[in-house]
Amino acid sequence: MLATSLGPIVCVMNRRGLFFAFLLASCSGWINPVFAADRRSCPVTRPPVHPFVPPAGYSAGAGENEFLYGSSALWTIIYPNWHIHSGGKLPFFRKGYDWMKEKEPRLTVVARRLDRPDPLVWNDPANNAGPSMVWNGYNGKPVDGNTGGFMVTGVDIPSAGCWEIAAHYVQSFDNIQTLTYTVWVEP
Repeated sequence: MLATSLGPIVCVMNRRGLFFAFLLASCSGWINPVFAADRRSCPVTRPPVHPFVPPAGYSAGAGENEFLYGSSALWTIIYPNWHIHSGGKLPFFRKGYDWMKEKEPRLTVVARRLDRPDPLVWNDPANNAGPSMVWNGYNGKPVDGNTGGFMVTGVDIPSAGCWEIAAHYVQSFDNIQTLTYTVWVEP
């Protein structure tokens, strides 16, 4: 009688154990290879063979594992370590941008999920930012107070996966610059 009454308990525990094992395997990608395959098939933007060198007056440096990407018409620093809801700020630069005259840049950034349907994500309002002081090493004076200014905004990515980031800067109706790149966003 004891064995009979424990039989269903053991059976339920085994089902629960199998359920939790299945759940763990699904989360880690063992049973859901599609998620892992999506990461491998995500066309993440890599540093170009010939690195972009910004115009004079702008820094050619980037942080560790980061790189400059674009052209003198519009460029950014690509961060490879995106995470959901990181709320990071995205800097955008362009030759001739005058941060003193354009306090509210005409910059729009849209993120679009590539590996499955998700709503588009729009940027926070763009702001201007002044240059880090570019010093002339001989006399300690700024080289040019307008050179080196940039536009900054943020994009809050809501889910992990493959995301395309597209920035559009409107200088005039007949001069719209677009910069597009792809990142993998971690949970």
